[in-house]
Amino acid sequence: MVNHVNLARLFLIGLGIIAIYTVLSEKSAGDVTLIPCLFHSVTEIPCPGCGMTRACISISQANFGDAWYYHPFSFLIVGLCIAVAFFPLQTRKIWSNYTQKTRTIVLILGIVFCLSIWIMKIKNGF
Repeated sequence: MVNHVNLARLFLIGLGIIAIYTVLSEKSAGDVTLIPCLFHSVTEIPCPGCGMTRACISISQANFGDAWYYHPFSFLIVGLCIAVAFFPLQTRKIWSNYTQKTRTIVLILGIVFCLSIWIMKIKNGF
């Protein structure tokens, strides 16, 4: 069954496999090409998520400075996946305790944070 817990676990397993591959092949996160960004390919402008794959790979290699450079939002994504994959009941309980207004604010702040990173990347010449 596909649910958020299984997706988080699948993400972490995939990240672990890619981390092992990069270590064994002595590649850096910047050398790994998985799925090309369609938005970037068409517009030559990075999308809001561009750099996320390289950042997650860098986190798995413990290159936290590189991960922050590629996409700071990746720390939140990996952290949430770890929380949901290993502590599903606790994360669901914490999220359920928030009011709908608080959940909406958290979601909006996440979107604003991601878009702010995107604007900074475009401004700095990505």
